[in-house]
Amino acid sequence: MNEKNEMEEEEEIGEEEEVEEKSTAHLIGDTVTVNTEDAQKVYEKGFYGEMQEDGTLKLSPVEALLLVERNRLEVLNNNGESVNFQTLTKIFMKSNPDLWLRYLVYRDLRSRGYIVRAGYGGNIDFRLYPRGAKLGTDTSKSLIYIVREGAPIGLGDLERVTKLAVSTRKKLAMAVVNRHGEVTYYQVSQVSI
Repeated sequence: MNEKNEMEEEEEIGEEEEVEEKSTAHLIGDTVTVNTEDAQKVYEKGFYGEMQEDGTLKLSPVEALLLVERNRLEVLNNNGESVNFQTLTKIFMKSNPDLWLRYLVYRDLRSRGYIVRAGYGGNIDFRLYPRGAKLGTDTSKSLIYIVREGAPIGLGDLERVTKLAVSTRKKLAMAVVNRHGEVTYYQVSQVSI
């Protein structure tokens, strides 16, 4: 019986996961920037952020929140103190009240293995790249338009995003977020009569 316990302990020790070292970023205002030492590592591990000319990496609020939540990033304020997920969320929501909705959709898409980049035109929330895509080589295949369940959508807004998807030859998906934070996706297409 003693032998069995020793063998089990050895197996458990061998199965320990390698702990990933956190990268460091700084919060200035509501902008999160990853240090030059960690910028390339963070970018290559999931195509997060936009590389800057000075070698730093600028993260969008949803990217920073996801990396902090996954314990891959430590964000420091001006005093060098660590900023936790809740505080960071409050800071970002001051300038963007719909941030939590965007974050729920972003986190859901990332957890499904997609590469997600910021949308364009103010109407599209995200561009979605297929799993395993290489940024700079592959193009986005879908556009994501976020809607809160129960909130009215103007026909003009719906027409605008549909036309944008058609003109860029991309699929349009409407991400509907319910009051429990669950996300459901609907494909939207334009019909010509």
